[in-house]
Amino acid sequence: MEDITEDEGITVNSGLLQHDEFPYQVSVVEPKGGTTSKRLLRTVVAVGILIAVTVVVAVIVVSTHYSTNNNTTEPDTFNWASYYGDHMVLQQGPHRAVLWGYGEVGATVSVSVDTSSSVISTMVYKGKGGRGVWKVELDPMPPGGPHRIQGVHDRNGTLQRIVLEDVLFGDVWLCSGQSNMEFTVRQGLHASQEIAEAANFPDIRLFTVQRMQSDEPLDDLDKILQPWAVASSDSVGGAPWKYFSAVCWFFGRDLYSHLGYPIGLVATSWSATSIEMWSPPQVLEDCNITLSHSEELEELDVGWLREHSVLWNAMIHPLLNMTIMGAIWYQGEANTRWPDTYSCTFPGMIDSWRKEWYMGTGGHTDRHFPFGFVQISTVELGETNMGYPAIRWHQTADYGYVPNPAMPNVFMAVAMDLVDLESPFGSIHPRDKQDVASRLVLGARAVAYDETEVTFQGPRPVSVNVDPEKRTVRRIYPESLNITVKTNNGFEVCCSPDLSQCSMTSQEWVPVPIVFHTSSSVTTLMT
Repeated sequence: MEDITEDEGITVNSGLLQHDEFPYQVSVVEPKGGTTSKRLLRTVVAVGILIAVTVVVAVIVVSTHYSTNNNTTEPDTFNWASYYGDHMVLQQGPHRAVLWGYGEVGATVSVSVDTSSSVISTMVYKGKGGRGVWKVELDPMPPGGPHRIQGVHDRNGTLQRIVLEDVLFGDVWLCSGQSNMEFTVRQGLHASQEIAEAANFPDIRLFTVQRMQSDEPLDDLDKILQPWAVASSDSVGGAPWKYFSAVCWFFGRDLYSHLGYPIGLVATSWSATSIEMWSPPQVLEDCNITLSHSEELEELDVGWLREHSVLWNAMIHPLLNMTIMGAIWYQGEANTRWPDTYSCTFPGMIDSWRKEWYMGTGGHTDRHFPFGFVQISTVELGETNMGYPAIRWHQTADYGYVPNPAMPNVFMAVAMDLVDLESPFGSIHPRDKQDVASRLVLGARAVAYDETEVTFQGPRPVSVNVDPEKRTVRRIYPESLNITVKTNNGFEVCCSPDLSQCSMTSQEWVPVPIVFHTSSSVTTLMT
């Protein structure tokens, strides 16, 4: 059996140097005459044998030395899972960051941070398909860094080592949804300036999942578009629809500016996708959704995905072992053709993600982690597709605000006023992602970070009075709000006396102007 020892990329195969397996043959041709020649030949052969034996002994000694003191092989079967890498951010305490990867079944894996005496060990077990899998939970870590994390794989005394360099601990946020989340910094307002300034935030780290789909839940990512990277003009200013997500970047940047410690951003989104594709099958079953939208989507772009749960399987499920702080979501436009089920699927998806992340990280991701979303914008002025206001309403589980009993620990950014008719990417894609993100950060500060002195919700009327004779609707707000109305249009009112006629598809809905306002009231004229 060959004894193979590797050190610093050098492989020594001592099996080839055993005397009885020496690979070289020496042919000796004895001349016909001359005792001197025979003696000389015998001397040469003897010296040659002596040299060969010396080499064998030396190699055996060296091999034994390294086998005893530094028996380390190059990592092959031993690896981190796909989305761990240099420059990443791991979730800080009081949570425990989870690290996992692959190894040889039965081996012991030990993980340590820096030169800490605290070493966390586990056994490699047989995972899906028979491949060896291991998982460890780090001790809670304070924010900051950089740190060096080492993993050691021990199989019967043969060691393999893998290392993560320049690791920070902070808060990890997931960013997901469709095109408005995938919309990049390079496509937005003031792109050149924003990209140039990205290098000022080296403690923000970015990771982007490649678009992919699967019929079955994946345990690890098949593809990565952007490995973990330090914030820079290159990592933030990638090509349109590639990286980095504008809403995700501005959210992380503003959050970092407020909190002052590292932020990790994981972007996983896909344009023109419905919520059903991001939802686990159980959510769709609970909402009585059994068929895909294939027939409706056949009328649209052939590049649209049509099958349920394929993005949950490929772009969310693989991340469930990563401890996170929370998630933000920007989606809904693809569901305006069938909005009625959104009030069930959206709260259901949020709860399911929370449950699955809690289980995937062994309880180290909060069971009710904070979840923020963007209420979709108006497509264009005068748009008569009632699917958009319907989705906005259903995004709140028909409460009109969040957090609410059906959506606890949820925050929202309103974007109705950010309609962008001049956007070269279509008015459905407003370029002002800075305001979207700053509103999300206000919600995160209040809901995720428990700040009490921050206003994060839009004004809510304390009463609504309808005057049939004057045909007005008067909404009364708290006097302290000092409401400012920037435009006199943008409201829709249903004019039917029969509420059953005021469904979202009814023709009874009409646009109405605002005729006057004060600091505490707004009046809308009904037609």
